[in-house]
Amino acid sequence: MFISKKRLPRRTFLRGAGTSLALPLLDAMIPAMTAQHRTAAAPVRRLGFIYFPLGVDRERWDPQGEGADYQANEALAPLAPLRKKFLVLTGLSSDPDRSKAGFHDRAMASFMTGCEPTKGKVHVGISVDQVAARTLGKKTPFSSLELTTENTGNLPGPVFKDATNPLPFEKNPRFVFERLFGEGGRIDPKANRERDAADRSALDAVSGRIDELRAEVGPADRRKLDQYFESIRDVERRIDVALKKPPLDLPATPRPPGIPDNWPDHVRLMFDLQTLAIQADLTRVWTFMYGREATSMNFPHLGISMGHHEISHHNFEKYKLDALAKINVNQTELLAYFLNRLDGLKEGDSTLLDHSLILYASSLSVPTSHSQRNLPVLLAGGASGRIAGGRHVAFPGDTTPLTNLYLTMLDKVGVPTDKLGDSTGPLNRLEV
Repeated sequence: MFISKKRLPRRTFLRGAGTSLALPLLDAMIPAMTAQHRTAAAPVRRLGFIYFPLGVDRERWDPQGEGADYQANEALAPLAPLRKKFLVLTGLSSDPDRSKAGFHDRAMASFMTGCEPTKGKVHVGISVDQVAARTLGKKTPFSSLELTTENTGNLPGPVFKDATNPLPFEKNPRFVFERLFGEGGRIDPKANRERDAADRSALDAVSGRIDELRAEVGPADRRKLDQYFESIRDVERRIDVALKKPPLDLPATPRPPGIPDNWPDHVRLMFDLQTLAIQADLTRVWTFMYGREATSMNFPHLGISMGHHEISHHNFEKYKLDALAKINVNQTELLAYFLNRLDGLKEGDSTLLDHSLILYASSLSVPTSHSQRNLPVLLAGGASGRIAGGRHVAFPGDTTPLTNLYLTMLDKVGVPTDKLGDSTGPLNRLEV
């Protein structure tokens, strides 16, 4: 085992003009000790939420059978290589007041809070991610991140700081990047102009310190640093390409600078930014929305001309269900991209995915009826050995609150919580 000449603090930053660059966990940040003690050290635990809008075609989503021998349906096929890294959960519902008809505002407000919204005003409760952020956020520069690919519109997103304050979501990757790596978590306009004018990377501002750092650490850490820095350069390059593209000849629908024209590219870029934030331990809690509730986004790359909202009101017509199923497959393909990124990054003896717990779900199950019962839910990651993947866990009926899962997730990342919204108690059957 290589022991570095110098131990580095876990919260090490490289600073330069307009740049404050956090580093991933390196061996040099761990005290010199035996391999046995290193293995026993408590790893970082992280909690993520990925929301996809407008439900699924259940016939092509729900797996066949239960337990480890379940048969995945076509919507989950892109995740097959990661089968042991996630659970499929059915029977969970987000419907606090079952006497009321489902609709988009109810679905969004209750999805991460478990609270019935008060009609005519925003009044629900704190969302699960913000419960975690109160504890996990004390250890990172950003208590939580809220990202999306489009504005939330007339409805707030699913994240609530408290009963009356929904948090805003950011869709522009340029702003996300500057927030993460700008000095002090803010954009320095003067430094950014100087850097962009010279066509320089944010890494160039700290290049001398990078060379010094590489000389101080062992071969494994140097490889990890090279991988991390190359990821940052790649994200910067892709943002710059989007910024420099000439505007489309569509004056009625202008594209904000920094946002890729293609939705899958936008999603992958936002996933790359999330990976960097997690890898550098800039945050341990994050929420990402594929799109807003009731989105009318279209999918020309899938050969679909209808808007997503129109498709979701399928009334069980085959051509609309076929389109919804195609969207669902594309959504899980993008999820697989992110999970593979996390699973390919080593952290100690495991990976970033193994140390994370990530919910992937929609606020609706059967969108044509706005049903919030028996939601499509995946739980990825291992919470540092506290969740056993590779199974379909079916909860009977549709009466088990989704918030019961949230209580379990909070407990697994070290934030035990007695009550959240309509919860009735934590779930079992998820553990190793």
